[in-house]
Amino acid sequence: MNSSIIILFLFAFTIHNLEEAVWLTRQSSAAGKVKMHKAVTQDQFLFGLFWVTGFAYLITALYIIYPDVAVFKYAYFGYVGGMIFNIIFPHLISTIIERCYSPGLFTGLLVIVPIDSLIMKTGLAANVISVSELIISTIIAGVVIMASIPFSFKAGKKLITY
Repeated sequence: MNSSIIILFLFAFTIHNLEEAVWLTRQSSAAGKVKMHKAVTQDQFLFGLFWVTGFAYLITALYIIYPDVAVFKYAYFGYVGGMIFNIIFPHLISTIIERCYSPGLFTGLLVIVPIDSLIMKTGLAANVISVSELIISTIIAGVVIMASIPFSFKAGKKLITY
């Protein structure tokens, strides 16, 4: 697969996370029906955001440099698939339930879904990954990323003390 297409994931991921960085903590601190986790400070949230973004950059770089290493390929495609799922839950579901815009939905629908779908389509068409491998990778990456988020918030609370 062409590395230019692979790198598009980072563009989409970064622009999406920038939108979340600007508005999500303010929106999540407002009273609402959907609570994914305990309230976090802006610093904790940004630390977590840098964690998942940095991890995405690392996985992408490792996949570009070592495309034949299965764990890097599956981690990369799992992250790509997981981000599409992330747009549906929590962003779209939260927007519908709350009847209030969930930060990240706009860039998710405008950038993440089309670009990540193109990446997956290209990978499938080139036989880089199979449908079953993509589904399993997405589930595993989603679980790992979701499980790491509370830990990144706790780490941010301990490390960002100024």
